[in-house]
Amino acid sequence: MDFRNIPKGLFKLKKSIDNSINNSKEEENSLTSNTDVFQVENSLLHNENVTVERFGFNSAKAANGSSIGLSICLNRIYMDHKKKVTEDVLKQAELKKPYRLKLHEIRSENDGFVKRRERIKAEEIKGCNAKIEKLRKDILEIRSNPERLTGDKSGKASFYIGFIILSFLTVYLFIFYSSASYSSFFKVFEMSETGLAGSIFDPKALSNAYYNGITELVLIITIPAVFLGLGYLIHKNQEKKGAKKILFIGSLILLTFIFDMIIAYEICEKIYNIKKSNSFQNTPDYSLNLAFQSINFWLIIFAGFVVYLIWGFVFDFIMDAHEKLDKVRLAIKNIEEEIKSTEGNIDKLNAELNTLEEKENKNIGEINKLNDLVEHTTIIPKEFEQFLFHFMQGWLHWMSANLQNQTKQRECENVLTLFINENIKRIEPINI
Repeated sequence: MDFRNIPKGLFKLKKSIDNSINNSKEEENSLTSNTDVFQVENSLLHNENVTVERFGFNSAKAANGSSIGLSICLNRIYMDHKKKVTEDVLKQAELKKPYRLKLHEIRSENDGFVKRRERIKAEEIKGCNAKIEKLRKDILEIRSNPERLTGDKSGKASFYIGFIILSFLTVYLFIFYSSASYSSFFKVFEMSETGLAGSIFDPKALSNAYYNGITELVLIITIPAVFLGLGYLIHKNQEKKGAKKILFIGSLILLTFIFDMIIAYEICEKIYNIKKSNSFQNTPDYSLNLAFQSINFWLIIFAGFVVYLIWGFVFDFIMDAHEKLDKVRLAIKNIEEEIKSTEGNIDKLNAELNTLEEKENKNIGEINKLNDLVEHTTIIPKEFEQFLFHFMQGWLHWMSANLQNQTKQRECENVLTLFINENIKRIEPINI
């Protein structure tokens, strides 16, 4: 019997199983009662006129339906089938062709994985590391030579020195304008306070204002913010362009100067009037003409207005220095973010390496299995398994016809299942 043609009719019974059982009696007469099991099996196996189920039926008869005999028959059938398939070179080449093609495909895919991994390691990760190293050197260079970005060699020193000066000027302006405003608006002078220092810098300005009421205190405290706010507006408008900027800044400076003149005039007038009331001479009333001629008037203005202008210039300088430092910090921050992004790319590349390695290892397992299929005799497991099932049907029919109990039949079924698992299932090819 040629097992290569199993799927094209070998599994089809030529007659019903009942006719097979009746016709088998003629063959049983040709076998003596003491015929060796293996000789009977061999004769049945090569009888072209015997169907698969009848073959199983006759084999069970020869082995008296024993499980050991079934195991021997199955192994002999398997070896005989494998021998026939092995000798058919053309059939083997045809059966192995899909495996060879799949093997070539998987090997080519693995070659791509290997090249990709080598490229990631040798070029991409190495390039990312070199980029990170260069960026870190750039950060060190910027920190050691910030003038590359700012154009100012003074750097942080100028900023901190200017900040200290600005802090002292701010404290001075707060004291000056709070004290001068209190003297101008609320203070009642006495003859002992007609001196310049006593009229402007009143050490008890805040305490007296608090004693007079919270509203007066709030006014005295917030008046310096008016002048500082004007200075801030001047700075912000310097960032603009055009003639309107000059006009606006000039207006703010003039407004501040007029405000200082009013304060100075009020203080000088109060001092003049207290002196006038205590003088026995006929003195004229206080006026702008007298104020412009008074050195104290101009001292009060310059003690506030000039310092205010200096504060504005220092404030501009500090803001400019701070902007330059921000420029340095921003440049460093951008570089650090680029380093972080590059490190993220390295993590992605390492993850890709792991994925490629997993795929490559999986393919290696498939390659080994395909190599085993290509190097050894190839059979069609499903077809051969179906042949064994039909064979087993005939075997079980004999056991049923000869009143073999269910325990023995199940034992034979287990022998077939074990044989299939050990010899057929293990050689099932991977999906092609």
